[in-house]
Amino acid sequence: VNDAMELMNHLPKKNNDTDFSRVRNYLLAGYGMHWRQLIVSSTFLDPLVSSTFERYSKCIAGKFKIRRRTLQQDDDEGNNGPTITNVLCKVKQVFQRVPCKSFAQQGHDRLQYFTDTILPQLMRLKKKHTLIYIPSYFDFVSVRNLLLKREANFVSVTEYARVSEVSRGRARFLQGRKQIMLYTGRAHFFQRHLIKGIRHIIFFGLPEHAEFYSGMLNTLNQGFNVGSVADDDSHDEETDLESPSSCLSIFTKYEAHALERIVGRKNCERMVKREKNTFIFSS
Repeated sequence: VNDAMELMNHLPKKNNDTDFSRVRNYLLAGYGMHWRQLIVSSTFLDPLVSSTFERYSKCIAGKFKIRRRTLQQDDDEGNNGPTITNVLCKVKQVFQRVPCKSFAQQGHDRLQYFTDTILPQLMRLKKKHTLIYIPSYFDFVSVRNLLLKREANFVSVTEYARVSEVSRGRARFLQGRKQIMLYTGRAHFFQRHLIKGIRHIIFFGLPEHAEFYSGMLNTLNQGFNVGSVADDDSHDEETDLESPSSCLSIFTKYEAHALERIVGRKNCERMVKREKNTFIFSS
């Protein structure tokens, strides 16, 4: 989209038998962008969409934005509240804010926090049935390479994987033969897989579509009553099932729009501006 916007309102290199008497002077002077109306619509507000609008909206009549704020709860007019209120299972939800200096640096800082704090705990405790939801495919590649380097026992489900690979990976994750599953946001958007066997969820960045947050949490503990536990690991599996489920969400201050759709406007302001970095919700 940005490449297309860059090519708009340029002067042609060839006249192609154009009757310039019919062309307005301000277009020939290179001021066409200032007379162009730019309308951008999106299901939700996103920093990248806002950046594109701010960069290429040059109309002399000005510009304005209309956005829908997230209410504290659903109302009778059909307006939706934060999706965290739609979590039906009993789980402690931890939101961890990662200090970040710039928007371009947030991916590196998030990966560094995951490497230094979260991954060592996963490797030490060896918690099975841990799903890591990764919205960005670029972040997925970084996390996958990190797990390969640490020789972690994991499986990945992406939008580019074959059906056989996805089915095999889901079965191994449910049976506990694979400790960790990497799950991309695009795979969930296009395929909407119902992943069974999840006990612990880590959101490596908040999902853009807020309904994915509550939807993933509501799938916790599904699939354990169908005899999916391997015999040789039955004792460890039973011990893990007795531990409470958990949810950890990593976010930065630049994800305030996505955070607002999940926890609501008031909670979002508190979580972004306060000095402490850890916030806990219970359902």
